[in-house]
Amino acid sequence: MISYAFNYISEDDFEKLIVDLCNNLLGIGVHSFAKGPDGGKDGFFEGTAQSYPSSNAPWSGRFIIQAKHTSAIEASCADNTFFSNQSSIVNHEIERLLHMRTEKGQAFDCYLLFTNRKLPGCVHNSLRQHLQNGLGIQNADVIGLEDLIRYVEKCPELIKKYSLIRYILPDQFYESDIRDVIVLFSNNTGWIDTAPIEDAAPFEYADKGRKNILNNIDEAYFSDIKSHSLQFFRSIECFLQDPRNVQYLAKYKNTTSDLRGYIQKHSDQYSFKEILETIIDAITGADTSSDIFRIRALVRVFVHYMYWNCDIGRKE
Repeated sequence: MISYAFNYISEDDFEKLIVDLCNNLLGIGVHSFAKGPDGGKDGFFEGTAQSYPSSNAPWSGRFIIQAKHTSAIEASCADNTFFSNQSSIVNHEIERLLHMRTEKGQAFDCYLLFTNRKLPGCVHNSLRQHLQNGLGIQNADVIGLEDLIRYVEKCPELIKKYSLIRYILPDQFYESDIRDVIVLFSNNTGWIDTAPIEDAAPFEYADKGRKNILNNIDEAYFSDIKSHSLQFFRSIECFLQDPRNVQYLAKYKNTTSDLRGYIQKHSDQYSFKEILETIIDAITGADTSSDIFRIRALVRVFVHYMYWNCDIGRKE
């Protein structure tokens, strides 16, 4: 299953995406609301759902739809701030919805909470029960990242509409491994002060022409690698070959192994350059306070090194 990085789209676009999805799941009569005080809802529907939770046993009545977006790649519905804490996002929304019903007289029968957070199975059961008890209704559920991906893939027009294809991520890719390598390298080398190397330096690139053709890397992109990344490759090589860094070399090799499988699987569907840029985005993440984000220029250098060193990409 392909994973789309919903965390890269804006909160507004995520809400619009959820309303569009609900047009397919519930019906064309789903209403969306302009930005502002929404009374505790991002969407509303009244009637019998087309296919939720199934076409054989659809829910019916007045539906409240909410979208909770996060920019954090590793966010989970198991996070205390989302579910467990008394002041969590879920508990806050329950309070708002109860106020909407008791103080404003806006009754509802069904509640759907969509989020781009990961949703473990054990947490799903507890969370659904918590929503049912807290809201006093039987038809309440949360749709997490895994189901969100499945729904989106049934609506390819939405993938195009929200440009989700640009942010496609590897199926099995543990960003934390390569992040550890890059952060340690940054902390233990003066990489930014490395002087540019000449064309005749040990990292020859005359033989890369064939590799570029095989991977459909154009001259402009390759020139950028030579101009901005090549000068750091010797430092990376020395760092990875240092016996003191053997555990980080293992992490590097695990990462490139994962990425080779991913690239091979999707090379017929996406350009190699597009895949490289997506890998860079995935490693960098969206958390601007993280160590890796602060050295994001080095992330690009490392991914370029993987390609240059023939650790990823076609060679023959």
